[in-house]
Amino acid sequence: MVRLVITDFATKEDSEFFYVNDEFDVSQNMFTYHSFKKYSVYLSKYSNDEIYSLNLLSKKYLGRNQFLIHIADGEYVILFNHKTVYSAKINQNFITDDMIKSILITKHIAMLSSGGAIENIYYVINSKYKCAIENILKQNTKNEKQEVVAKSLGEIEELVKPLKELDTSKSHFTKLTYMSLLLGVSFWVMFSGLKTFTDKVFYTEPLENLQRELRVETQLAKRQEKLLNESQIKYKELTDCISSTKVSK
Repeated sequence: MVRLVITDFATKEDSEFFYVNDEFDVSQNMFTYHSFKKYSVYLSKYSNDEIYSLNLLSKKYLGRNQFLIHIADGEYVILFNHKTVYSAKINQNFITDDMIKSILITKHIAMLSSGGAIENIYYVINSKYKCAIENILKQNTKNEKQEVVAKSLGEIEELVKPLKELDTSKSHFTKLTYMSLLLGVSFWVMFSGLKTFTDKVFYTEPLENLQRELRVETQLAKRQEKLLNESQIKYKELTDCISSTKVSK
């Protein structure tokens, strides 16, 4: 399951207070880097979700001075200019009341920040009550002209595809090791391995060795030719001798 989390808490305690509900639960630091800046959060060690930074998602899809509301089962977060300006827990048993209160706060913050005119408030909803929450959000964030200004940023599964998933220290260093090995092999292939491979596959014997072998073979051919000539002379002498003996008889 995909989960978006706040990664700009001021302290570890603030992060754990918001995300680690059970006092006996063990927390772990999850983080990623973007433009040499670290984005981190403290979550339950036993979470199996795919975790992504809500702040980085805002940076990816929105420009400056834009609002982004994230609503999940039990969480309500408002970002302005990619920074968290409001976060609250939602009681799922009274989700309508909590939602309206949070929406009114959102609208008030938006009006103060924009001088009274609200152009767009973008939202990402990751809740089993998505349709109901979406309708409540749109109806309660209309501008002075009663125009709907709340717009969906998209489906969460599609939005997180270009983002980096948050890692633990162990998984982060595992990835670094793997990438280092991959880069090392790539550089070796580029600067040394490729030459070694081509030398073995497309090996061309030096010309001097070929010339030396040619001289040896030429000398052997001349020697064999000389031996052949000598053998032919002896054979002729022998046959002539035999022929002369027969004639004398």
